[in-house]
Amino acid sequence: MNKPRVSVIIRAKNEEAWIGKTLSALKKQTYQPNEVIVVDNNSDDKTVEIATSFSCTIIPYPLDTYYPGCAINTGIRASTGELLVILSAHAVPADDVWLERLVNAIMDNERLAGVYGRQLPLPDSSPFDKRDLIITFGPEQRIQYKDSFFHNANSIIQRSRWEAHPFDETASNIEDRLWAKVQQEDGYAIAYEPEARVYHHHGIHQHGNTQRCETTVKILEQLDESTLSSQTPKHVSEDQKAIDILTILPISDTDAQHLLQTPNGSPIPFLSYVFDEIQHTEGIENIIVASRNEVVLKEARVRGFWTFSYVTPDFDGPSASLEDVLKTTLETAQKEYGINPSHVLYLKATHVMRRAELLTKLIQKIHSEPVDSVFVAKREYRACWSIENNRFIQQDHGFIKRAKKDPLWIGYTGIGCITKSTFILEGRRLGNSIAVLPVDHDFALLDIQDEMDLEIVKYLFLTTKHYDYTNDCCYYPCSWRIKRVNKKEHSTNQ
Repeated sequence: MNKPRVSVIIRAKNEEAWIGKTLSALKKQTYQPNEVIVVDNNSDDKTVEIATSFSCTIIPYPLDTYYPGCAINTGIRASTGELLVILSAHAVPADDVWLERLVNAIMDNERLAGVYGRQLPLPDSSPFDKRDLIITFGPEQRIQYKDSFFHNANSIIQRSRWEAHPFDETASNIEDRLWAKVQQEDGYAIAYEPEARVYHHHGIHQHGNTQRCETTVKILEQLDESTLSSQTPKHVSEDQKAIDILTILPISDTDAQHLLQTPNGSPIPFLSYVFDEIQHTEGIENIIVASRNEVVLKEARVRGFWTFSYVTPDFDGPSASLEDVLKTTLETAQKEYGINPSHVLYLKATHVMRRAELLTKLIQKIHSEPVDSVFVAKREYRACWSIENNRFIQQDHGFIKRAKKDPLWIGYTGIGCITKSTFILEGRRLGNSIAVLPVDHDFALLDIQDEMDLEIVKYLFLTTKHYDYTNDCCYYPCSWRIKRVNKKEHSTNQ
């Protein structure tokens, strides 16, 4: 019996962090597809470039408004396969027999319109997503004659059944379930094949209580230890350290003067503490320091950092733009050091009390959030006004109880801001979509901008214990390699 012709249809929009891993896993399959078609929805990152390097056929999504059924139908119309595999760009096959198992499952029963496979969470998936994927995609095979649940992140369908009923091109979501229902009404069935597994970072339900969800996940993971790993699979994690981040530290002449000062009671300048903390941050590897202060640049080179020695005073002048500095520094790194990072992490060096743990959380967030930029922000519940046409305009919801009030968000991009490189090269600090890392009670918010700030930080740096309220612990920055103390213990020792 001849092998059926198989086409893989992948929908993608700004999937540079994942599509290479998915396509690499496809190339290792024991059953090789005859073609891979990527339907790209106006990606402005490296998605198309990466897909092209794998010899995929690229089909542009045709509409301004995105409808998943339209995207799938567009890819299928350009395909030639008898069997059609529909795969999300961020759903990475878990092993090299994934496709073989999907094909065998649908070929085993001529009354099957489609088969969907199992979706496994990754270790850094949110507790909600872990819970939802584990509950929804269990270990038992089944055939569904009435249950129309079907999921196009990891599925295979008969072309003949698609020709009879294409996917609904007007549905904003659940196009897969609508299609399955129509097929069942025609007398065909849907099958679930748990051995055709992919790693899928995202969940499929709404979020709720975090603590309850985390408890549920722990129980579910214990129930299925054979397939749910606490370690990120190598083929999913390889080459994904910090999503290829370049860390940029622009240090002006004024900043350099402050950073070369020492905290009270220490012979070590602030600059060394800042560099040390960044070097000890998990996920940070490539670092470039932009400055014209030779002492700063020498210290950076000693530590193995790249450097950019700018000569124009405009970078320090009143007309200087941070966005221009970041853009020029990134272009220099690309040209001089031959790197092409997917993201840039901007750090203002004068936030000298910033900790490695905070930066690690920021990096984890850019992994888990499908956004262009992530930065540190502080909630503000106090009354706020702006001036428009010489009039004060209140920007918050007025004088109401904090529990009933939505906060404004104050951005602290200097503490940490990660943005896709494509936007940095356009002269922008932030992309079109953002997420924030809340930091409400942290000495990292302190920024040395003038002599008064400098004196305050000199005193606080080696003497102040401060809390990390998100982790229920406090920190002693006196050694700068951090010592954790339980809150209750801390409060009793005051």
